[in-house]
Amino acid sequence: MSYGRSKSDLNIEADQVATLASLFAVDVASEDLEGLAAALSDQLPSIAALEAFDLSEFPPILRMDASWND
Repeated sequence: MSYGRSKSDLNIEADQVATLASLFAVDVASEDLEGLAAALSDQLPSIAALEAFDLSEFPPILRMDASWND
């Protein structure tokens, strides 16, 4: 399932990590942003291998039940 371009072509930048950290209220030291960006970028090619599997014929393992929210 691809959404326009391969995730392996993406490069995560330090300012994107800072934005995500801010959105999730996670404190990240400014000196750690570059390292985290590189680590996230390195993970993207491994996800591309999973996209090669056609799972369209398999039902979800977990079904959400609205009554759980009561």
